[in-house]
Amino acid sequence: MPEKKEQNKFTIQFSLADPAHRQVIDILNQQGRRKAQFLVNAVQHYLHCPETPDIPQAASLDLHVVEDIVRRIMQEQYKPASVNPTQGKKQENHPKTESVHYDETDELLGKEGLAAIANTMAAFRKG
Repeated sequence: MPEKKEQNKFTIQFSLADPAHRQVIDILNQQGRRKAQFLVNAVQHYLHCPETPDIPQAASLDLHVVEDIVRRIMQEQYKPASVNPTQGKKQENHPKTESVHYDETDELLGKEGLAAIANTMAAFRKG
C-alpha cells in the first residue's frame, strides 16, 4: 500500500447496524473538537491496561460462500408468489426454517459480514 500523504489524518466510517458502533458514534459526537485527544486516551488506555482483552481478528471471508449466499437470497426474493386456488390469494414461497442454517453463516461471516450482505441487499432493492 502506498504511503499516505498526511500521516496524521484518518477517515473512518462506523457501521450503523452495529449497536457498539452506534454507541461510539454518540460518544465521539459529544467530544466536539476533542475527538483526537479522546481517541488517543482510549487507545493508550487499551494498550496499557492489563485487564484489556486482545482485539479479536475478523474471520477471513470466502468470496465464493458470500456469492452463493447472495445468489440464494436473490433467488428467494424474486420467486413469483404462488396462487392458492381455493382462496385466490397469493402465497409467498419461503424456505422452511429448518432448512436455513444461519448459525453456519453467522460463524463464517460474522456480524460485519452479515451486515454488509444486508446493506448490499438493501441497495439492490432501492435500485
